[in-house]
Amino acid sequence: MNLLIEQGKNTPRIFGDSINSILMMEGSSFPENVRKFYAPINDWLDSIATNKSTMCIDCKFYYLASSSIIALLKTLKHAERLFGNSNVSIKWSYEEDDDDIRKIGEDFSHLLGIEFEFIEEPEKN
Repeated sequence: MNLLIEQGKNTPRIFGDSINSILMMEGSSFPENVRKFYAPINDWLDSIATNKSTMCIDCKFYYLASSSIIALLKTLKHAERLFGNSNVSIKWSYEEDDDDIRKIGEDFSHLLGIEFEFIEEPEKN
């Protein structure tokens, strides 16, 4: 069962590929109800965790509100609990010169004890 949440004005596009154990998140995240937005992602992780041993999470954010930072960290911790620290790989893409998004990724990497793959991308016009 794949997961697809289309990008909204205040929410990122979310795609979960259950066959390949990949979760992709891209966009800006400042939903009105952050718990309601991130709940289906956690539910999807729960639904595939019994059949999969690894998870690749690919994050590309342009803006994260403080409530989204907390919710995203909880989601990443949830994945870590389900799949195990050494079985979760995280790619953290950010636009060049976006020190704020890079710093959030560095903080998450430290808090989770998972070595992130940082990818600097050209700035979108």
